[in-house]
Amino acid sequence: MIAGVKGSPLSPVDHREAHGDTRAKRGDKMAKTLVIDDDPAAAAMFSDAGDNAFVFARTDVQAIEILTSRDDLDIAIVAIDSEVISGMDLFLRLDAKDARLPRIALSSQPDINLLRRSLKEGASDFLVKPVMPGELSETLDRVYQVCERRRSSWKNETELSAIRREIEIASEIQRRILPRRFPAIEGVDVFARTVPAKDMGGDFYDLFVLPDGQIGLVIADVSGKGIPAAFFMAVARTLIRATAFHQSGPGPCLEQVNKLLCRHDVPGMFVSVFYGVLDLATWRMTYANGGHPLPLLVRPGEDEILTLEGGRGTLLGIDEEQIYEEGDLLLAPGDGVYFYTDGLTEAFNADRKPFDDKRLVDALSGQGMCSPSDLAGAVSQALAEFVGAAPQHDDITSLVVKRVE
Repeated sequence: MIAGVKGSPLSPVDHREAHGDTRAKRGDKMAKTLVIDDDPAAAAMFSDAGDNAFVFARTDVQAIEILTSRDDLDIAIVAIDSEVISGMDLFLRLDAKDARLPRIALSSQPDINLLRRSLKEGASDFLVKPVMPGELSETLDRVYQVCERRRSSWKNETELSAIRREIEIASEIQRRILPRRFPAIEGVDVFARTVPAKDMGGDFYDLFVLPDGQIGLVIADVSGKGIPAAFFMAVARTLIRATAFHQSGPGPCLEQVNKLLCRHDVPGMFVSVFYGVLDLATWRMTYANGGHPLPLLVRPGEDEILTLEGGRGTLLGIDEEQIYEEGDLLLAPGDGVYFYTDGLTEAFNADRKPFDDKRLVDALSGQGMCSPSDLAGAVSQALAEFVGAAPQHDDITSLVVKRVE
């Protein structure tokens, strides 16, 4: 950094501070401006500029040294018609950080072409000599305020980018929470798919082997969407899994999970759950339903689609004393069970018509010989054709379990 004696007309860097009623402020401090001009009259011309502090550089070398060694400057005023100063080209010698300083073009004559070129080269505003104190103060204030908004915008963009990245990471973690591969189970074929309406969703599915060798099957839908639903989903899934290993049936399991969720007392958050336990020795599935859409039974060689009955109960997380009934179903060879969330049947097309239960049944009809993935694919294709380009408003999840012969 080049130092000089304050006020000395021969010093390469001349600091001037004056007081007045100008408005260009840097927080509670005076705006500090670097004037890059070899004109000996520059210091005197800016001496009456009010509540502003000025630093003077009379050559490119001095200007670059100041710009690279100080971080307290707010604005630069740059001579653009000097034989000594490089004008806006001076800033091309700086790195991106140092070159961000907002600058005002200073000309000794009102040359429109010269001023236009300086604006294209990065100037935020311009001044023409002789510069009057009021004009200078207004220009500094205008440039400073614009640049403060720009700095705020840069900061907001940086913060939003960081938040976006965190959401992407959280979304990836959530996707990894759900099973990507199911355990190999003799006689059982399984497929699942979830499509969140946002980066993170509240739907989930699960399949796990219980200590006695039976298979636990879960599909659930947390109220709401986005990050709150995703967090509640993780809690609900963990509680269901943990409780299932200690409760003998799906009814008692949901009752215990419901009590735990109610005791968490998260306002406005609840979850619908369908939980089935499949006994591979008898092929009987016992199930309990906590306010969830009932799965559909798809049988080979039959067009009729049956709805599972029984196992009634309300949403989990509302009434701590809720009792969950159990129902059961005997799976014959080739039988498939299609579990889904209501985001499927409540998906709307451009005319605000829902996909509804009938269209779902129609999509499943005649698909009894298909594999679980093909069966789910038939529904997805029918849904896509129906909704077209209409936006998705809710998470859509399906789980298909089939007894293979």
